[in-house]
Amino acid sequence: MTTNAMTQEPDPVTMVAYHRALAEHSDGLKTYATRLLGDSIAAEDVAQDAFLALYRHLNQVPAAAFRPWLFRVARNLCLDQLRRRKFKLSLFRDLQKDDDNPFTPSDCENVAPDAVAETKEANAAIEKAIEELPLKFREAFLLCEVEGLSYEDAAAVMGCPVKTVSTRLFRARQRFKSLVSRLIKV
Repeated sequence: MTTNAMTQEPDPVTMVAYHRALAEHSDGLKTYATRLLGDSIAAEDVAQDAFLALYRHLNQVPAAAFRPWLFRVARNLCLDQLRRRKFKLSLFRDLQKDDDNPFTPSDCENVAPDAVAETKEANAAIEKAIEELPLKFREAFLLCEVEGLSYEDAAAVMGCPVKTVSTRLFRARQRFKSLVSRLIKV
C-alpha cells in the first residue's frame, strides 16, 4: 500500500504548530470573518472550516505560512457566503450585535454614564464605518489595520500584488476617517 502526502499523518512538530496556530489565530479569524459577513455565528463556522481545511492540508502548508493561508481560506469562504446571500439584509442583525455584548453594571462600576454612552457611540460608529467600506477596501483594512498582517501577507490572502494592498489600504483609511468623522459629530 502506498501513502501520499494527503493520507500521511502529520508529524508531532507539525501538530504542535497546528495547535499553536489554532490558539493564536482563532479569535482573529473569527473577528475578521464577523466583520466581513456581519454575522458572528456564520463567522464561527468560517473559522472552523478554515482550520479544518488547514488540518487537511497540514503536509502541504509550511508552518510559517499558516496565518496567511488561514486568512486566505477564511476570505474565500466569506466571499462565497456573501455571493450566496447576495447581500440580503438581516432583520435582526442589530439585535444580535447587542446580544453578543450584553451590558452588565459590573463592567463599568467606576465609569461615568456619559463616558459609557460616548464609548458605546464611538464603537458603534467605528463598526458602522467598517461595514460601509467597499468590500475590497474593507478586506485590506481588516487584514492590515485590525489583524496586523503585513502587506505581503495581506496580498497573499487577497490574491493581489502588494501595491494593490497598499493602494486599497490608503483609500480605506481615507474613507474610514471620513465615515467616522461624519458618524461622530464632535
